[in-house]
Amino acid sequence: MHIIEYLTSDLFIAFVTLLSLGSIAGFLAGLLGIGGGAVLVPGLYYMYTHFGFSEAAMHTAVGTSLLTILLTGTASARSHHKLGAVDIPMLQKFIPGIVGGVIIGSILALYLSAGALKASFAVLQISFALYMLIRGNKISIYPTMPSQPWFSIIAAINAALAALMGVGGGVQNVIYMTICNVPLARAIGTASALGPVIAVLGAIGFMIIGQSSNATLPYSTGFVHWPAFFCIILTSVVTAPIGAKLTHQLPTKKLKNFFTAFIFIISIKMIYEVLFK
Repeated sequence: MHIIEYLTSDLFIAFVTLLSLGSIAGFLAGLLGIGGGAVLVPGLYYMYTHFGFSEAAMHTAVGTSLLTILLTGTASARSHHKLGAVDIPMLQKFIPGIVGGVIIGSILALYLSAGALKASFAVLQISFALYMLIRGNKISIYPTMPSQPWFSIIAAINAALAALMGVGGGVQNVIYMTICNVPLARAIGTASALGPVIAVLGAIGFMIIGQSSNATLPYSTGFVHWPAFFCIILTSVVTAPIGAKLTHQLPTKKLKNFFTAFIFIISIKMIYEVLFK
């Protein structure tokens, strides 16, 4: 194959796309504690659809995204922990609710169609983007985190949504903590450490529920696509620590505004496709 033919081949385009997605997702995971799913799920979905795997595209995008967050989130969390931004006692309080929530979210995914899953993802992301846009930097509403059982109930709801949508739960957990007066940098650091816990449980769930599907992609275990996973983590684990360091060095307002706009554009496109295609 000539070099020009290779550079324009589907294989090369997919490889470059996945490396790019990994770079962006890793950087944002470190910078904002989001896990990277908000970038990976729509990116993988459109790539799979482009290559003719539309039937399993959304579920595979979610499952694969979750598994990548395991490593990307770990790289991000380690960097935040070195900078003293992970609240370990609070992290431990999150765990019971997260375990229950991820199990619920994975079970719900089994009964949702691709269209319903896509619409749910889009609505969730738009809701968080609207909140970030409206509140800006004035996010704090309550003086402290809630006591039990409300702490675990809210953690479970956040984890269920995260597992269902293929995200690390960072967006909703950062918002949850900052609403309750946790400093933004500490909320981002703690949320980044929660992502791998949600991701590993959710990814296992999508591997299992995908076993009963006849529409899985080649080289997949259930709804986890291994070639995409390995390509993404090649770059995401490198850029996640870079983003984590910048969290503590640069103002993130402009980047948050950019990210909010990105969420709006992708989510509205998904909703349009559900309604009109």
